[in-house]
Order: sequence, then structure tokens, then C-alpha cells
Amino acid sequence: MRTTVQVGDGESLVGDVTPAAPGAPMALYLHGLGSHRHGEKATFLAAEFAARGFGFARFDFRGHGESSGAFERLSLSRLLEDVAAITMHLAAGAGAPPPRALLLIGASLGGLVAAWHALLQPIAPVPIAGQVLIAPAFRLLERYLEQVGPKGRQRWERDGSCRFTGPWFTFELGWAAVLDARRYPHARLLAESRVPTLLFHGDADATSPLAESRRFAAECAAPTRLDVVAGGDHRLTAHKERLRDAIVRFAERDCRWP
Repeated sequence: MRTTVQVGDGESLVGDVTPAAPGAPMALYLHGLGSHRHGEKATFLAAEFAARGFGFARFDFRGHGESSGAFERLSLSRLLEDVAAITMHLAAGAGAPPPRALLLIGASLGGLVAAWHALLQPIAPVPIAGQVLIAPAFRLLERYLEQVGPKGRQRWERDGSCRFTGPWFTFELGWAAVLDARRYPHARLLAESRVPTLLFHGDADATSPLAESRRFAAECAAPTRLDVVAGGDHRLTAHKERLRDAIVRFAERDCRWP
């Protein structure tokens, strides 16, 4: 079922919600940078979860897909505002019966957003039963700063934005995103995360370092398991079935459902 969520500044988020069967879990999928809710993993998981009676919600972040807003205004705080608005929408029963709790599934940047949402809003407006972080973009802005170097950093701050060319698209990122990222130190994520966590990461990922997921699994205060996929790239679309099976097991055995 297609649905729309109103957010600040008169903007809106567009999404699809599949209701859960009575008593079944519900997942919220958060896509990656430059992606959208109709990506290959999101579409596959939505169909597979629906076939099992699980609920599944997926939305486009602002500046992505069918949602309104400018991509250049992207920041972690803005993305977290989107997730808060979505969870309030779901809790209000818009589009489906309110879930008793949510399993967050975040891919790349969506994984980073999921982890921070679970830390900052673990019980309201919908409790987070667990989180699956697929190739999470830990320390993303710090790595971008390292990539451009000191001179590039000066230009970025002076010009107010910086152009990046990734493997799939080219984009402009505002300096405001760097300033905003300082509000979310990675050390706090390691020290204060509490919800059960499944990390899924390929050892051939050239976009988000596997080392960051290894560190999170080793140092995070939350109960955490890391599943490393041999030969897996950043998107892991060639491993969708393995991902599905791991998420279903995690939802049934490790998540904390009320």
C-alpha cells in the first residue's frame, strides 16, 4: 500500500507499507545514499517478508526517489527526522495496524541512520526489537574528509559544497552535513548502542570498509553478530537469499519483541 508522510518544511516522504499478519513482526527498510525504496534488495525483501506474513515498510528519504526535498540538504539529523516521522506514521496506524515493535533494516547510509535511530529512540514511538545493518556506512563523513585531504576540506568549507563521484552516481554534498555529523560521534554509537544487532558485510566491499563493521562487532555494547560474506561487494545483491535467511533467523531468535 502506497502512503505519504508529511515532514518539516512542507515536504513529504513517499513509501509502501505491507501490513503484518496478526502477531507477526514488522520491518522498516532504510535505503542507502542515492538509492530509493524500489532498490533490488528492498524489493526482494519486501516480497519475501510478505510471503511469510511479516509486515514490511520502505520509504524514500527526502531528496531521493519520489519523496520531496533537495538532496544537497542531506544530513544525518535530517535523515533521522525522516525516520522519526515514519515511525510516528506507522504507530498511528496509517496504512496498516500499528506494529508492536520494529525490526530496522538499513543498507549502507541507511544502516548508519538505523543505528543512530535505535540509540536515540529505542522505545518511542515504536520500540526497536533489533537492527540489521547491511554494509553500514560508519564514519561516512570522516572518510569523505580523509578522501579530499586538507586542501579539499578547505575548498569544501569555503564553497559550501563538494562534488563526489561514486561508483553509481555523482552528487553534491553540503558542508552543513560535516558540521551536523559532529553531533554524532562514532565512539558514542559504540558505547551506548543496546538493541540486538546483526551486521552483514562483504569482504570485497570497496565502498564501506569491512574493518569498520569488525570494529563495531568487537566494541559495541549491544549484543552484536557479524556475518561476513566471502566475495560480497557493497550492494550484496548477489547474496539476497542468504541475507533473507539470516534476517528471518535473527528476527525469530534474537530480536526482543514485546
